[in-house]
Amino acid sequence: MSNIVYVGGQKGGTTKTTTSHLICLGAILRKQPAAYVLTYPHRRIKAEGRPYGALDGRDGNGLAQIITASHSMGNGWLIVDGGGNWPAFDQAMAEQAHLTILPFRASEEDLEAVARDMETMPHALAAFGMVHEQACPGAAQRLIDGLSKAFPGLVIDTPVWFVNSTAELLGASLENPSTAVRNAARHTFGILTTAFELRAELADEATSAAHAG
Repeated sequence: MSNIVYVGGQKGGTTKTTTSHLICLGAILRKQPAAYVLTYPHRRIKAEGRPYGALDGRDGNGLAQIITASHSMGNGWLIVDGGGNWPAFDQAMAEQAHLTILPFRASEEDLEAVARDMETMPHALAAFGMVHEQACPGAAQRLIDGLSKAFPGLVIDTPVWFVNSTAELLGASLENPSTAVRNAARHTFGILTTAFELRAELADEATSAAHAG
């Protein structure tokens, strides 16, 4: 079975697509199979030259087939990119995925939106994106600390890096990613795997506690 990760959230412009591609590229750079799934109907599939698969999940039946097929795969990662402003779809995918990531940026609008999403998807993790090697401003950090207090254990502490050249991830092809993008992809995939392992440990503990009770 492949690991299904849903990158969602109602608000647009929170780097869902960039984060999804960074995860896929990071997996490939770590020698692990990965595929990106597009669900937003107003975007095009951009598969040319990419070292990972790019699958069309814009149709509900097609997406269901992709998810079903992923259950028969022996390993790897299936990264499903949510389109934004689809609360019912977000909740349905959060139930299907092994892990749901909710990217956000350091603004009050983003923080309010991700908090609403976390209330409806109680097992999702919020992930903050920042410009590579820049410190998080104090005001933004206070907002993030408030989110962590409201949702303890559900906010990823390590920020996802973004660099100017990540725009190449969304281009028509991705034959030779820049060093900066490769580094950001490795970093992002490392954050994902750490979160995934922690979530698996918590699930095992909950199962053991239930059996003991």
